[in-house]
Amino acid sequence: MVRFFLILAFYATSLAGCADTSRSGTPQLCESEQKESVCRVSFRALAADPASFDGRKVRIEGYLVVSAQLFVLSSSKELFDAGVTDEVFVRIRGPFDSQRQMYDQHGYSWVSVTGTFKTKEKNGTTDDILIGELHLPTEVRALQLPIPRRRETFDEAALDLKDLN
Repeated sequence: MVRFFLILAFYATSLAGCADTSRSGTPQLCESEQKESVCRVSFRALAADPASFDGRKVRIEGYLVVSAQLFVLSSSKELFDAGVTDEVFVRIRGPFDSQRQMYDQHGYSWVSVTGTFKTKEKNGTTDDILIGELHLPTEVRALQLPIPRRRETFDEAALDLKDLN
């Protein structure tokens, strides 16, 4: 129960920087027109209209991975595992050392990344799988709580299969 309230509080504070929400409830544009204000944005909003976020400082949650030899934030671990690449990646750009440190600390995990969003022109290369790029300086935070989760053993989770015979 406490975990639910912690997650609820995290999301409530994360929405404070955005004013408008679409009918779907996803944050769209920042309240302020200043480029320094940070706006939480969804992958869906970025894919629908990346030009409206070009040059803006945004915060987006996703799964940090390496795909097609690019360091990217994926909209979903499941889509990444399934090999879906259409409009589900935002490339992370910056100095090699910063990218390495980010990867070493957070690679293949759920994170919240803040950075300046730049649209990417389509040019017929593997970069065309990208919605855009996040440029440094970035801030990366893990989305998983630092509380170790106990995993059930198979015997604890197994069903009594006697009635299936």
